[in-house]
Amino acid sequence: MIESKIDKVLALVKSNGGWSSVYSAYPGLNEAVSKSNNHGGSPQVPCPKTGNGRTKFRLFRDWVDTGGAYHNDVGALPGGIDVIAFMESCSKSDALNKIIDICGGDLSSISREYVQNVKASQPKGINDDEKAKRVAKLEKLFQHAIPAAHDQSGRIQAYLNSRGLKTDAKTLPYTLGYADELWWGDGQSKPKKLHGLLGSMTDSDGNRITIHRIFLNNQGLKADVPNAKMLMPPPSYIGGCSIKIDSPVTEGDNTFIGVCEGIETALAVREATGCPMWSCYSDTLLEMVKIPDNVTSVLIFADKDASGAGQEKAEALAARLRREGKFVDIYMPPLDIPNGSKSMDWLDTYNLAGPSAFSFRLPVDISVNTGGVK
Repeated sequence: MIESKIDKVLALVKSNGGWSSVYSAYPGLNEAVSKSNNHGGSPQVPCPKTGNGRTKFRLFRDWVDTGGAYHNDVGALPGGIDVIAFMESCSKSDALNKIIDICGGDLSSISREYVQNVKASQPKGINDDEKAKRVAKLEKLFQHAIPAAHDQSGRIQAYLNSRGLKTDAKTLPYTLGYADELWWGDGQSKPKKLHGLLGSMTDSDGNRITIHRIFLNNQGLKADVPNAKMLMPPPSYIGGCSIKIDSPVTEGDNTFIGVCEGIETALAVREATGCPMWSCYSDTLLEMVKIPDNVTSVLIFADKDASGAGQEKAEALAARLRREGKFVDIYMPPLDIPNGSKSMDWLDTYNLAGPSAFSFRLPVDISVNTGGVK
């Protein structure tokens, strides 16, 4: 039996002190590792890669064996190879080589018998039953929701208006939904029944992988709860996925799509430029988004962050897409980050400076319909 490189690397990790030894090479993972000692899994800690947020990342209870973790912006990272790929912003293949380097750079010392013993003892991650439960929850929410354009309560329109958007809610694409009853819970506070704007996050084949929820109160304003924007637990990895608000549009030989982080930012760009948009939820997922082969031109509307993360991720995405042969433009907000704020996005720019702040505009005949006043 021929062992795969993955099997050999997992055996190498085991022989070099396990995932705790590998993770010691990454100072950002130290907090999660150190806080996991008493009860297996770690509590939620800041992002180990950027340091952003307070409750972005946690290690699974079986992380010592699997290396697995969960990142709120990326979803499940089932094994240590996935975690290193995330930390390095690289492919799994490159992550394997990085792990080999950390463990001394030599696979030849690992015997076939040892590889097989380690492979037999490896946990399998979330099982089929858990995957089925997650899929069922996603489908149940989707089936009980209605298109946001069909909301009769006025909450979706109220929410758009509260964010400074002029889009007529009745023109919203069907990729955005509305849930009249949406339970909020963070595992610590008492659950609450609220309302919500939903974004269906799909992979490159159109499969629904998770749903992004923006929790709303009775008046249609963002609910006064911790984490009023949350992803549902996905049944599989969400790297590469996006909320495909619009379909790409074509003019001549060019097919366009715009990408950004948040749903509201995407809606602001649509209003100001007419550009069809995909929302990627976070800068991490923006960097990973998969663009179809038929799309020739990608417009990246990046966030301007004090940390520089928004521009860094946008540039990484642009570099990858250009290698794939696409034309790419990055648009950064022209306004300075206000004192006391951590970022400036295109929704902020739209509210402060209006459509004139956007240097790009699609021709009217191929612009998306927002029903709003330009």
